[in-house]
Amino acid sequence: MISDKQLISFDYAIKYLLKDKGDYEIVEGFISALLKTKGYSAVKIIALLESESNKEDPKDKRSIADLIVEDENHHKYIIEIERNVKNSFIHKACFNTARLIVDNLAQREDYTQIVKVFHISLLYFPIGDGVGSVYHGKTIIHDIESNERLQVHITDPKTHEEFDATDILPEYFFISVPQFNERLVKELTEMDEWLYVMKHEKVPENYHSPYMQQVSDKLRILRMTEKERSAYTFYMKKVYNDRDELEAAIMKGEAKGLAKGKAEGRAEGLAEGEAKGLAKGELQAKQAIALNMINRNMDDASIIELSGLTSTEFKALKQSINIAIE
Repeated sequence: MISDKQLISFDYAIKYLLKDKGDYEIVEGFISALLKTKGYSAVKIIALLESESNKEDPKDKRSIADLIVEDENHHKYIIEIERNVKNSFIHKACFNTARLIVDNLAQREDYTQIVKVFHISLLYFPIGDGVGSVYHGKTIIHDIESNERLQVHITDPKTHEEFDATDILPEYFFISVPQFNERLVKELTEMDEWLYVMKHEKVPENYHSPYMQQVSDKLRILRMTEKERSAYTFYMKKVYNDRDELEAAIMKGEAKGLAKGKAEGRAEGLAEGEAKGLAKGELQAKQAIALNMINRNMDDASIIELSGLTSTEFKALKQSINIAIE
């Protein structure tokens, strides 16, 4: 059963909240907490962008939001947020950021005040070898001989404010959600609290961020209407299908290689072994998805629907881990 404190997936929550201008505060709080880790000020959302890249097949793009934000000094930035379950996330980040810049230069809007694009990738798999879960990168240009950083000073014709043109280059944040380990943190920072929400889909008990109460109030699954829950279930099914396809493809490759090595010269045995190996790999991928949802205390009907297991396969899985059938 769904806990009365269980929250909707954070990436879906962003799309869900941006449908209503009155709910921008939570998304602004998350973006501001992330930007503050690199010395930027808090921001407010002033516009939502509908770029050409957002009109692509959602399976290829999977962009959650493209926004224009403004800080207290009236600096404007473009924020792009996307979710990834595939290991090509850096290639996607590069492509999508470039496409976003081109799209908005092509529109007849005054974006001359926009300093840069911040790309935020929410990753649902581990990356790197570090102990943290948030990675940041930016382009810095140095002189080859002296290693001196290049600075190109430009004066804004409207505000007469001077800024470094190299700061226009995009910055990237990659957040590995499952990699966050609150046990390594003595006291959760504001950003840590957002990471906790993303990973556990609930609010930490002793929070300090002023946004956590709003998160708890607005993002509980049980507070959604039947129509909203139906849309959420459909979204999560697509997400789990993406994971299923990726894991099944990996297992399929391993199964094919193993079958080929064992059945050299025996075409009939090779075909049979490959089919069995693929079927086993697909079943294991579905079981992994189901176990993840069992750990989140989701109800049986939703788990069966989202994982793709049959009722018999799901019953066998629960019996294998000694959980009583509801």
